Amino acid sequence: MTSELDKRKKTEVGTTAAETLGGAGPAYSPDVDVYVSDDDLVFAVDIPGVGKGDVSIEIDENDALVIKAKNSRKEPENPLLRQFHVGDYYRAFEISDEYDKEKVSAKLENGLLGIRIPKKESAKPRKIEIKA
Repeated sequence: MTSELDKRKKTEVGTTAAETLGGAGPAYSPDVDVYVSDDDLVFAVDIPGVGKGDVSIEIDENDALVIKAKNSRKEPENPLLRQFHVGDYYRAFEISDEYDKEKVSAKLENGLLGIRIPKKESAKPRKIEIKA
């Protein structure tokens, strides 16, 4: 057994983005799935170890969805095996004008953050009635 512990590869956020978190520790880019439907844009963000009060979601002046999360979990001392990183999370996505940024909703459950942004009514597909 080696004295160094290996960690699975996790993308660490660069210093500029990490500085916006205000924390002294490392910040990581969480895994995210993005889904698009006729009605909305859905994000599923993997942020284990984060409580509801430790998540910040905002749409900034550049129409970017910014997700910041503080991880309250502390790394245990003297681990035998360590396969994941403990740190805060940061991720940002540009949101197009076809989505209603005033109606964003979010839910955090068991370390999975769900974010839903509905399409504007004018951007949704609509059926055209044909008159005889």
